[in-house]
Amino acid sequence: MKPGSTVAIVGVGLIGGSAGMAVRERLPKVRVIGIGRNRNRLNKALKLGAVDQITTSWEQGVADADLVIVCTPVGQIVNHVRKLAEFCKPGAVITDAGSTKQTIVRGLSKGLPSGISFVGSHPMAGSDKSGVQFADASLYEDRTVVVTPIAATSDSARKIVKRFWKRIGAKVIELKPAEHDRAVAMISHLPHVVSSVLSSGVNDDQLKLASTGWKDTTRIAAADPDLWLQIFAENKNDVLRCIDSYMKKLDKFRQALETDNQRIMLRYLETGKQNRDALGS
Repeated sequence: MKPGSTVAIVGVGLIGGSAGMAVRERLPKVRVIGIGRNRNRLNKALKLGAVDQITTSWEQGVADADLVIVCTPVGQIVNHVRKLAEFCKPGAVITDAGSTKQTIVRGLSKGLPSGISFVGSHPMAGSDKSGVQFADASLYEDRTVVVTPIAATSDSARKIVKRFWKRIGAKVIELKPAEHDRAVAMISHLPHVVSSVLSSGVNDDQLKLASTGWKDTTRIAAADPDLWLQIFAENKNDVLRCIDSYMKKLDKFRQALETDNQRIMLRYLETGKQNRDALGS
C-alpha cells in the first residue's frame, strides 16, 4: 500500500482487528477505517489501536478506500461484498478473509460495478477466541495467506492483494478456489469436526480428569458454533469426503487394535508423529 492509501476493514474482530493493528504498525502512513454495526465494538477496536477511524456507515467507510477487507462470516460475504461495491470508488479492490472460497469467488465472479475488483483471500491464522480484544499485530507474521484469483481476475488487483498480505508479514500462495477448499477441508474443517465430536463425548466425571492432552486436542472446539455451521455448509461436499476418508482410516486402526496388528498401528502412529513434527512446535 502506498503512503496515503486507505484500507477499510469490515468486521473488526480477531481477524480484522489483527489486520488493522498490523497495518498501523508496519504501514503507519496508511489510514485504517473500521466498519461495523455495533458502535460499542467499534469503540473498543479504536481504543485498542486496531483502526484509525470507525463508522457504522458502509457508504462513508469505503468511499475513499483503496482496499476493502471483508472479515464477516462466510455465509454473508457475497452479499456484503456486493453491497459494499456499490459505494466504492473506481479502482478499489475488495478481498475477504473467509475460510471457504468456491462459493464466495463464484458468487462474485461477475456482477460487480465497473472498475471494482474482488480477489479471494484466506489467512491461515486465527484462534478459538473471537473479538477484537484478542487481536494481535503479529498474528500474520510468517503465517500463510491463500489468495484465490480466477481467470477473470485483473492482474493489478491480484498483485495489490498479494502485496498487502506480504506487507503485514504473511507468506502468500495462490490456489484455485476448488484446490483451496479441498485442502482446508482436510487440515482445518475435518479437525474441527473431530475436535467437536470428541469434546462432546465426555461426561462430567471424565471431564474432571481432563488435562493438557485432552485440552490441546479439543482446543478448536471452543470456537464460535454458529460461525462453523456456516463454514460446514459452504464446504459441505469436501468436508463429507474428508469425514468418509477419516472414518475408513479410523476403522482400519480399530481393526488393527482388535486383532493386535501392531505393524499397522505403528505405521499410523509413526506417520502421524512425522507429519506433526514437520510443523514444529
